[in-house]
Amino acid sequence: MIHVLRWRKAWSYALLALLLLPRVPSLVQPAGPDQALYAYAGSRILAGGLPYRDAWDQKPPGVHFAYAGLHALWPHESMVPAADLLVSAAVALLLLPLGRRLFGSSAAGLTAAALFLLLGDPTFNRLAGVRIRAQCETFIALAVTAAMLLAAGAWRRDEVGASGSNGIATRLERLAPLLVGALIGLAFTFKYNAIVYAAPIALSAMMPVGTLRATLRRLTLVGLGALVPVLAVVAIFAAGGTLTDLYYATILYNLEYSGETYAGPLSFVTYLLSFPVQHARVDALWATGGLGCIVLLGAWLRRPERRDLLLPVVWVAAACLSIAINGSRGLPQYFVQAAPALALSAGAAAAILWPAGSVGVRLRPLARAAGILLVAYGAWRVADFDKIPRNLSHDLAFLAGRITRDAHLERYGGEPGAKYAALSVRRLGAYLKARTGPSDAVYVFGFSPGAYLAAGRVSSSRFFWSRPVLVGFNETVPGYGADGVLQDLENRPPKYVVLQIHDWAAPPADSATFFASHPRLGPWLRARYQRVEPLEDYEIWVRRPGDAQAGALE
Repeated sequence: MIHVLRWRKAWSYALLALLLLPRVPSLVQPAGPDQALYAYAGSRILAGGLPYRDAWDQKPPGVHFAYAGLHALWPHESMVPAADLLVSAAVALLLLPLGRRLFGSSAAGLTAAALFLLLGDPTFNRLAGVRIRAQCETFIALAVTAAMLLAAGAWRRDEVGASGSNGIATRLERLAPLLVGALIGLAFTFKYNAIVYAAPIALSAMMPVGTLRATLRRLTLVGLGALVPVLAVVAIFAAGGTLTDLYYATILYNLEYSGETYAGPLSFVTYLLSFPVQHARVDALWATGGLGCIVLLGAWLRRPERRDLLLPVVWVAAACLSIAINGSRGLPQYFVQAAPALALSAGAAAAILWPAGSVGVRLRPLARAAGILLVAYGAWRVADFDKIPRNLSHDLAFLAGRITRDAHLERYGGEPGAKYAALSVRRLGAYLKARTGPSDAVYVFGFSPGAYLAAGRVSSSRFFWSRPVLVGFNETVPGYGADGVLQDLENRPPKYVVLQIHDWAAPPADSATFFASHPRLGPWLRARYQRVEPLEDYEIWVRRPGDAQAGALE
């Protein structure tokens, strides 16, 4: 029996490794524009700065500190696909025991992990997935999955009593809910809407047989644990005198950003109820996970005492709510956070549909066969599996030297009117690096933060990308809006000012048009800089020789 179990475990790991293998060549892919935002902010942290004070981005600080750590370990853009690959592997390994702990079924965990890796592969998205790798939601998915697994084990130990250990080990087991809460709090620091994942954790805490007092104790410890990373963040920014900027960037701006997409509460509810169906039409994991939720709900109606069958459904529902809070733009990275929950729903449903009925809920043969055929057809019909060999072939060709780096980067963006083009960003970075010294500051007004990283140069303004300025966010507050940018540029004049021509379609214009036509920014630019030959979609302005203000400040 022991040999059989070991063989099954080895086979499971081998299957997951096989599913991960096609992702390895993606390490040669560039970072997307959002990831460059996080990486630049992370580089400022490593230099002693703080997000929002020294590099303004609206994401909560968790992702900036994560990228600071990644940048410290490997200061190259390949850190983005590498981090995504490692996180995906970790989530799959967590799903394996999670299915067993929740449902007593190894099949549920293995199916969930396999579907997560196969159907959750970023390569199914545009640009081979470069824009969704290692996003905030990627790290949220990892933290929440780890919390779910730890909770499942902690509550079970709580239910059966002491696990046979004594002393320190027993006390540590009893404190496991604190770590569960800390993981949810950590997810919250990546995006505040991740607080909704407290719902499946709370449901899991209520499932074990026990007194109300025991349940309240679990929930209290979870809440206390969640406060730890949150208070740590508050303490860091309070010490840096940046709490106000933290509020402006991560709460006020995001409320406005999300609110732009909804006409009112009714439109929010309409989107929340409709987008899962719409997304299931184009994403195989959403299709199979959604069908899995239907199977689990049907099984629960037959066995209402099996509240564990509801847990993946509640997890999926929490993910949907978190996505809707982000706004109705439908950006692909928003949906990444739901992948583990959808995979677990599909895995648990598959264990029910399988003839052995390993979850303990048996269906009639006809219903079982219909369910299996429906799930298989849905996955085949929705997923474009041809993308995997196409992207793999391209990355391998670049690794083998059969295509040039420029030809490789041309694949990632650059279509007419696109605001992201990996090759253009790389060329701009090389241009600035060749014409400036390490101590020179530059300013790129647009959506090409990767140019700072490629050049190894610092932005003259904390508003190192343009959208907050374009939309006039907080423009009446000192230090914000166009006046805030101008103040930064006067305090640290850049050697080059770069204006991106095609980036934001609306509002109110692309970055180059906005900057040049602004009543204060435009005259400042023309008085102190001269325009030189443009570089693709970038206007290039170089500081005039003998500029009096720049010379005095330097």
